[in-house]
Amino acid sequence: MDSQRKIETEARIRELRESVDALEAQLAEASNQEREQHEQHELIDQLDTYIDAVDTKVSGLKTFWQVLKQELGRRS
Repeated sequence: MDSQRKIETEARIRELRESVDALEAQLAEASNQEREQHEQHELIDQLDTYIDAVDTKVSGLKTFWQVLKQELGRRS
């Protein structure tokens, strides 16, 4: 019976090691996903900043266009 107990214990240890390995793999995957999400959020923030800069530039161009139209209208 002692031999049987040893075999069962070794089998249980293998199962536990497999479970730990699976959990570590899941943790690594979750960590990778979290990192990717963080990087995506940073890219979105950069895109927002760029869009704001473009919007400011377009607004300035619209103002310039209106002033130019007024000036050209006065000269005619």
